[in-house]
Amino acid sequence: MIDENAGLGWALIGCGGAGRSHALGAVETNGVGVRAFYDTDPERAAFFATEFGTRTAGLDEIFADPAIDIVSIATPHDTHARLALDAFAAGKHVYLEKPMAMTTAECVQIAEAQRSSGKQLMLNFSFRFSGAVREAKRRLGPPIASHAQCMQARSDLTAWRWDPVSGGGPLWDVGIHAADLLCWFHGAAPVEVSATGGQKSHPAELAGTDILDTVAATFRFADGSVSTFLISDADFNGFASKWLFEIYGSGESAVLYEHAKTVAFGVPGDKTSVETLSPPSADRFPFLLDAIKNGGESYAPASSGIVATAVVEAIIASVKSGQTQTLELPPGLAD
Repeated sequence: MIDENAGLGWALIGCGGAGRSHALGAVETNGVGVRAFYDTDPERAAFFATEFGTRTAGLDEIFADPAIDIVSIATPHDTHARLALDAFAAGKHVYLEKPMAMTTAECVQIAEAQRSSGKQLMLNFSFRFSGAVREAKRRLGPPIASHAQCMQARSDLTAWRWDPVSGGGPLWDVGIHAADLLCWFHGAAPVEVSATGGQKSHPAELAGTDILDTVAATFRFADGSVSTFLISDADFNGFASKWLFEIYGSGESAVLYEHAKTVAFGVPGDKTSVETLSPPSADRFPFLLDAIKNGGESYAPASSGIVATAVVEAIIASVKSGQTQTLELPPGLAD
């Protein structure tokens, strides 16, 4: 049974796979007390409530309950903006699944609502919490060149993630992670995005032409550094794994693999010297609690969500137009 008197009260909206990850993180974090679960499917919410020893509640109850300080939102992508805006209006801190929203304009609305509320927002860009990624970020300077790829096994096209409205397909579901991580390593958003692709692994099988299942993109940053990004569900090779990142700087280089759980560091000019590490991942909720306690931006703040969404929008626009896109960011996010 959860101690309902412990720490900051927390509630979950969205009791699916991502929501379970949020719930486990909340339960394992000192200073967080689990209060309630909500899902559009009452049976799923009831299952979580039974498992974690608390209650179900309606959205209005969660937002009105003064004992709930933090709301996790782990719902289909097209609901993120509405729910986050409601949570901030109710005076809650928000832990929000990726993507922040499916348009830059909605992301900006969320950021403005957060700022007005004085509450915290942390996004679940999960690779930022990988021990291997964090070590690579610590040791490497700004990259000269980088690469990210996500090659998935053939997907279940009935899943909501493939719905053009609620999910948007793999770019919004998993590609958003690569957009965030590349920009995080480079320390900025790209100034230009060029991409090509289409419906290559599911020709004539998807709901409309808006969803892209295979894309190759290039990013150019203001300092002249570059990135490439490849995503498809044409299947993956076990040697490279589903996710593969390469970061090349003026000093060390890093290759992240095994779902970014392992990093191999190399030294320029020495092809035989490789240091391989698999540091443990960092717990996520303590980052949010630290921001709530001490102020400042969270570990994955609103600005990162705006940039990642703008990059995905630019990729899609480039594929559809055949033209390189100049990234347009709200004032204050260009640097």
